[in-house]
Amino acid sequence: MAASFGESQKLDYLWKKVGYGVAKTSIPPPGSGSKEAFNESIASPLLYRGDLVWTDSGSIPTTPPSDTTSIVEVYKDGGGSYSPTVQCTEDFTAPDNQTWKTNLTNWIPTQFGDNYLVVVYVDTTGSTTPATTGTRLFQAGSGSDDTWFFDYQAGILNFNGATIPTVIAGGVSGKSVFIVGYRYIGPFGVGSAALFGNLVISNTTISSSLANATITIQPTGTGVVTIDTTTGLILPVGNTVQRPSPANTGTVRFNTTTSRVEVYDGAEWDQVGQGAVTNQTLYGNSVATTFTLDRSTTTAAALIMLNGITQVPDQSYSMVPNPSANLVFTEAPESGDVIDIRFL
Repeated sequence: MAASFGESQKLDYLWKKVGYGVAKTSIPPPGSGSKEAFNESIASPLLYRGDLVWTDSGSIPTTPPSDTTSIVEVYKDGGGSYSPTVQCTEDFTAPDNQTWKTNLTNWIPTQFGDNYLVVVYVDTTGSTTPATTGTRLFQAGSGSDDTWFFDYQAGILNFNGATIPTVIAGGVSGKSVFIVGYRYIGPFGVGSAALFGNLVISNTTISSSLANATITIQPTGTGVVTIDTTTGLILPVGNTVQRPSPANTGTVRFNTTTSRVEVYDGAEWDQVGQGAVTNQTLYGNSVATTFTLDRSTTTAAALIMLNGITQVPDQSYSMVPNPSANLVFTEAPESGDVIDIRFL
């Protein structure tokens, strides 16, 4: 009687834990102070570890793929783009031939589709064609209460009937259990890299799984994109050669060649705030006609004065090529001549 009562307590715990997500505080009805599952009030949900979440489980197809993908690993006979049928190892801590280990976890269960049911064979140890040369064992058994159960999460096959199938029962040597099935091999975790469509989120970094893809933030209606911070926003940084091509109108970046923020107006790149004037001073040596400026500019956007006298663009000087950081005079400035460059 006591054993029976104890078993009922265990079943009541499982019923309340799994079915209702609550803790068991009282014996099951009938009995003094007994509680039905819906009368328990202390929450006790099953633990779902964030690092073990199948992040891209939504991409598992309802029909198993014929070849291995980035999400599903296929195990079956043959030599295609998939893995060989898995030969299990016996668990010697259990009764003889009762439990077999694939030594692989995260097998895809039938909740994703009926065809994800693993297929079990018994064949000669080391066989590469168990699905052809072996004996298939059906989950319902052969009528001798020799059924089996497969733990998809742990990758464990257990013969849970009263008997072990005769082809693998005690005394049989040189035989092994083989599994045909499918495993989830996609990304895991909530805090680690997660794939949402073609968007990859890893810690604080958002990127795309597609090469050269554009990431779009698109508010609806009259909504705007707001960056709520008191610090700053870092623009894309690169030199003139690294400008995107083709560029979209409104593209903004910091140009390390010109040391200026620039924006593409649909036809050319304009420096932001280019109405401001900055300057650089150089000196002639009676020999050099070419001088290197500290930024790239155009002939029209540079005002050149020689000893205070304004020079005529495209006659006295020019930028070669145009634009560039190479200031070229038609005649070499004399030694000691002051060359004053005003960048407009």
